[in-house]
Amino acid sequence: MPINGVALTAVASGSILIWSGIKGWNLTQTVGEVITGKVPTGSNVNLLTAPNSGGGGGANSAIGFTNSQVANDALQYAGHAYSFGGAPGKNGTNPWDCSSFVNWVVGHDLHGAIPGYGPGQYDGSVHGPPTGSWAVWPGMAHISASQVQAGDIIVWAGHMGIAVNNQEMISALNSRLGTKVTPIAGNGNGPLLAYGRLK
Repeated sequence: MPINGVALTAVASGSILIWSGIKGWNLTQTVGEVITGKVPTGSNVNLLTAPNSGGGGGANSAIGFTNSQVANDALQYAGHAYSFGGAPGKNGTNPWDCSSFVNWVVGHDLHGAIPGYGPGQYDGSVHGPPTGSWAVWPGMAHISASQVQAGDIIVWAGHMGIAVNNQEMISALNSRLGTKVTPIAGNGNGPLLAYGRLK
């Protein structure tokens, strides 16, 4: 049976994209690594990688917010309107979706780093990073389900939310329900990608 070159190329390309996301490298540097066998160094940072703000503790460690502050800030938005692909706007009053809600809380309200944005750079004028970018972002440490606590980020392939305790989360669900606290279990969309804690 002959090898299908198109299928082989698609698999290789997909593998390179996934590897670059996992490693936090940009695609050009990852291709360079595959070709030369060298590990990218220096300024080969992927847009998903937030700059470290100092202190060695990750992108948000020097900002000074805690997980409980993330949860408490998120809870004030219960009842906020939903719109798929919506951007909060600079005043945060426009309808949002699940990822732009998390972007608003972490990036705007708490002035933290989010995928593709350094600390305090996200202003809500655009949607910001989608759900999938949070799952591979190195600014969030992956944890187990048993470790989830208030302020952790839960990411599915098609949904995300902010834990308010180890059993519940707040998320922007849909245009009928808006932003609401629900059980974590059973309220995702697609495969679970990550339980994460901001670094």
